[in-house]
Amino acid sequence: MSNFRFGRNTPKEIDDSITNITPLNTKNSRNSIWRQFEKFCGERKYVFDGNTSTEKLAFILKDWGYNMKKVDGNDYKEAVIKTMWNVTAKQLQELYFNKFGIKFDPFVDLEFKGSRNARDAKRRNLQIQPEKRKTSSSILTLEEYNKILKIYNEDTPDGLQKMFFYVAGLELAWRGCEGVNVTIKHFKEESDNCGLPTGRIEYNCIFSKTAQGGSHKLTDSKWLATNTTDPRICPVRLYKKMLSKRGKHITTDRLFLTPNPAWREPSSVGWFKNSPVGRNEMGKWTRTAAEEIGIDKKKKKISNHSLRSTAVSQLAKAGVGEEQLIKITGHANTFSIKPYLQLDGDHHYQMIDKLRANSTAMEESNNKSTNCAPSALVQMSKNIVTTSPSTQTPVNYYNCTIINYNS
Repeated sequence: MSNFRFGRNTPKEIDDSITNITPLNTKNSRNSIWRQFEKFCGERKYVFDGNTSTEKLAFILKDWGYNMKKVDGNDYKEAVIKTMWNVTAKQLQELYFNKFGIKFDPFVDLEFKGSRNARDAKRRNLQIQPEKRKTSSSILTLEEYNKILKIYNEDTPDGLQKMFFYVAGLELAWRGCEGVNVTIKHFKEESDNCGLPTGRIEYNCIFSKTAQGGSHKLTDSKWLATNTTDPRICPVRLYKKMLSKRGKHITTDRLFLTPNPAWREPSSVGWFKNSPVGRNEMGKWTRTAAEEIGIDKKKKKISNHSLRSTAVSQLAKAGVGEEQLIKITGHANTFSIKPYLQLDGDHHYQMIDKLRANSTAMEESNNKSTNCAPSALVQMSKNIVTTSPSTQTPVNYYNCTIINYNS
């Protein structure tokens, strides 16, 4: 047993640990943005050293915020402008503190206000252009969703995976990139107290929001339940069928695998290769299916995230409250699900129908009140002083006098 109560890790080991928990995608993104910033500064002949004033740095960030471009010379989307400027400003802040001991905050300091304004002005100008504006993934109507399901044949490797993806993606409200990171370890068949299967499969994605690692917060579990109404799209049945098609050569725990083109051959190792479906490939699934059923991608932005938007919108349409919705989506508060609540034609018609019904009921109520008013007029005469004609004595009336004109 160690004689030391506390840890003995060196500063380098601590720094390495901090570096290791940063998701790989985040590192790659930061490096890519910084390389583009360096090219921009090289073209402008900007120099970064200890003699560069913060006023000059503010000017550089102002120039970068308004004039950053893609490699082909076109503008980025407006949301990308914000991300790239923020990442660059943060890295520049860290560079000057670590290398020169110079402190400044481009997100707060007054001398960087012009830089922030240039970034925001560029974004506002781009928002005018529909193709540059940030838009949420459109929802699928139930008719469109059912058409997509009918495209695929579950007796083929590709068809089986996509059938399960669309059913589970909707019922579990998957994020756009969630499916590519799902593993068989995230699913567990549920049993009752006697150890008998309940027919449900528990799903718990023990990874961060972006599925890149980092802080492993245990999220609330969700379940795939047996669909007795339409067994063809039963997620439990489809999941078990997918597991049965994983050959002994499969060593990866990723759920979605690359289909084996030679799966029909007698000598084939099985339906799938021992490699997961790539992120870019899976990212096309819903968009490609939508085009196949005739959805115009110029009018509707369809992506894998559309399944999540569809789930939230359809559940809200069915009367599920926001507090219950965030249990399904995994959001921390109800404000975060606002962008997912989209109206389709049917939902809008239902709301208008309710509005008309309430208007009609109110009109009928008003007519009823008007018709009965002459037969029951209530006169409030509290503390009204009058004079009796016979006695000339003041009389106080404190009560309601109900005069029935029909009697």
